[in-house]
Amino acid sequence: MTFFSVLFALFAEQYRPVGRDHWIGRVFRQWVFVIPNYCDTGEPTSAKISLFVLLFPPVFFVFLVHLWLIYHYPLFALGWNIVIVYFCMGFRQFSHPFTLIQEALRERQLDTARQELANWAGPSLVTENMSETEVVRHTLERAILAVHKHVFGVFFWFLLPIGPAGVILYRLTILAEEHWRFGSASPALIALIKSFREVIDWLPTRLTATGFTIVGNFEQAAYAWRFHQKKWVTQSEAILIGTGGGALGVQLGEPLPEVDSAEAIRMAEQGEQPVHEFGMLPLAAHLDAGASLVWRAVVLWMILLAMLTIAVWIGPI
Repeated sequence: MTFFSVLFALFAEQYRPVGRDHWIGRVFRQWVFVIPNYCDTGEPTSAKISLFVLLFPPVFFVFLVHLWLIYHYPLFALGWNIVIVYFCMGFRQFSHPFTLIQEALRERQLDTARQELANWAGPSLVTENMSETEVVRHTLERAILAVHKHVFGVFFWFLLPIGPAGVILYRLTILAEEHWRFGSASPALIALIKSFREVIDWLPTRLTATGFTIVGNFEQAAYAWRFHQKKWVTQSEAILIGTGGGALGVQLGEPLPEVDSAEAIRMAEQGEQPVHEFGMLPLAAHLDAGASLVWRAVVLWMILLAMLTIAVWIGPI
């Protein structure tokens, strides 16, 4: 049931994409918005209550419906799973700005690409004077993080025994962490949701990175995973963007600082190898390569899921 739920949801999403402003997305964002207003007082206890109120009611409801349908109407349980995955997982929820930037660069309209990137990234990223290389770099970085949040992270949580309830838990946690960190919640709640997100995303992050490593340039992706983690703020971003860039053979992130002479001497004396950059500077053509990398990773995990499903079916024989 799990394999067919994901497969049908992906087909449905390609035929009729679910946009960011779909009513399900608006309901999720409104739910995330109201929780701090009613539950968050700034104390650690209220932060825990806020997290519980955010997650428990919707997750428990979806799980109960899932169990009831499995025991009474298995075919409707499949439909329920497809609906949940369809509304919570999909490329089109982030690929529209990626495609607009890709088309603008293909038409050599750098100013348009800068504007589309600014619209996608928000005020935190100034794009006015970016070169084409910088536009491509930031686009690839955002796309790698987005495909993990919208596809592979959801994919992982759906495979757990709680099924669609895990999808709801993951998506609400991601939305809350993204929304609350901009001042709509107290520092205690922001810290709690950040820690909780790191916990539930620890294994999915590494599985996504493993997929990129397998279907891309293995050697460079593995090198970036091991040595380039200091280039990004959080470990999850470092693993995802580092392995994604390595799999593409592209330099992502800010360039590594040059090692001074004293440090170089110390490393030579101790036999340490200096960490170096690798790959090409990002070009517009790498956006096509990035989309291809993602699809190869999706196919990889779908094949593995299909093999697991077949093994379960023939296991008792």
